[in-house]
Amino acid sequence: MSRAKVPPDGGYGWVVTFAYALNNVVVLPLIAGFGLVFQEAFSDTGLSATQGTLIIILNHGFGMLLSFFGGPVLRRFGYRKVAVVGAILISLGLMLTAISSNFWLFLLSYSIINSMGVAAVMAAFSLAINSFFKEKRGRAIGVGMSITGLGAIYMPLVMSVLMYAYGWRYAVLILGAICLHSLLAACLLRPAKWYLKVTPKTEEEEPLNEEVDVELINGSVTPSKDIGISSVSNSEQIRENGNFQTDSLKNRNAASQPDIRKTTDESSLSESRYKWWESQEINLGSSINIFREFDKVHKEKEVVCDTKTEDKTYLRRFIDFFDLTLLSDPIFVNMLVGMSLASCVETNFSLLLPIILKDMLQFETSEIAKIMAVIGFSDTLFRFLSPFIGEWCNKPPRVMYMVSLLAIIFTRTIMLFTTSFLGMVLVGLAIGITKGVRTVYMNIIIPSYVPLERLPFASGIQMFFNGIVIITIGSSLGRIRDATGSYAAPITVLNFVTFITVILWSSEFLYFRITKKNTEK
Repeated sequence: MSRAKVPPDGGYGWVVTFAYALNNVVVLPLIAGFGLVFQEAFSDTGLSATQGTLIIILNHGFGMLLSFFGGPVLRRFGYRKVAVVGAILISLGLMLTAISSNFWLFLLSYSIINSMGVAAVMAAFSLAINSFFKEKRGRAIGVGMSITGLGAIYMPLVMSVLMYAYGWRYAVLILGAICLHSLLAACLLRPAKWYLKVTPKTEEEEPLNEEVDVELINGSVTPSKDIGISSVSNSEQIRENGNFQTDSLKNRNAASQPDIRKTTDESSLSESRYKWWESQEINLGSSINIFREFDKVHKEKEVVCDTKTEDKTYLRRFIDFFDLTLLSDPIFVNMLVGMSLASCVETNFSLLLPIILKDMLQFETSEIAKIMAVIGFSDTLFRFLSPFIGEWCNKPPRVMYMVSLLAIIFTRTIMLFTTSFLGMVLVGLAIGITKGVRTVYMNIIIPSYVPLERLPFASGIQMFFNGIVIITIGSSLGRIRDATGSYAAPITVLNFVTFITVILWSSEFLYFRITKKNTEK
């Protein structure tokens, strides 16, 4: 009997974890910190705040919309090929951004080409690490995200130095070359099916003939390894020959286990040879014939089903192709909406933070880079600690995620009343802590609920909804900023949207708790 195979939960999986971290350490901090470059690039090219915000938001939004096709693409080509193509698109998009001089060129190079590459590599590396881990998935993602956080520490400082030394155009060219490390990480990926392990046998699945002693019908006790596997009907013949045939398994097509508690006489044994309902002997040849008949009937049913399948409508084929039946699960839908809203807020805030600090507090580029490095340091530290904190608290990923959302709402509110550099450093420290916890558990919520074979489709649906929400809300932030003259109002809007996620998930938990109490009564 073939046994189920499971991910190795280690081994080459740790190489994949390193590749996952290497990709993230050069891609994610670079995209998140590109506001440092664009605040100079936009002023140099004469773009307005609305246009600049739209370019940055579309970079994430367009890629997430394309992630809707991630499931079919990953199923067709595999995560290794997708990661290679994505890495090339990232570097190509940045190199074209370096020579852009107007809104439409920025839109093509950064918001479309670079965005396609980021979406491809993130989907590919996420599927790769989830394919190699199951029980230790949280720990592996925590380690990968901890290494990723190192990029958030050094990348803002590197970008600041490059801009002062070479200007923003040559700085973007160098950053595009740095992103080619993602191509190296893609080359380290291997198919997880090469390393799958067979599940160990449970105690109930161990065969009885491996017991130390087996009591035969005549009352004698003989080690099972000496007699091999033989039928009850041949036990007396074996005894008359004066020896035990150890090769009976190879020469016979019948196998059975003796009744070690009940003594049976010869007459009953002879009857058992003719009455199948009294027989203790299992004939494997007959069983195989039965299964063949079953397979024949089953195949006939499949032909009928295939005929019906041809009559499917285009809508049904579209639903099956993208596995949209996931949306019939209300828990998944609530999870999807909540994460889309929270991810939208996180993405918009992270992308616009350098511009917000420049606009609200009038900080210099070097001061903004130091604040972002502090955020990266605390983010990295708590990405490593978050899995252990979750295990100690013994709380599910969604609860830990909700706690981090409440903390970030409080932290962003304090930011509105901060005016000094030192105060902003402390706020940045708190932002990094909440970001570290949120990032780790954000990557575990969907995989912990959806089976692995449906995970690419679930992730694609989630990213598609993220893209819609990011473009819808993010595009309005620039208009709110132009209308109010400050980023204080956009931050308040982001806090309100984050709180909607807390309300949705809390309502779900409360509903199921009340339902459980009613059923127990």
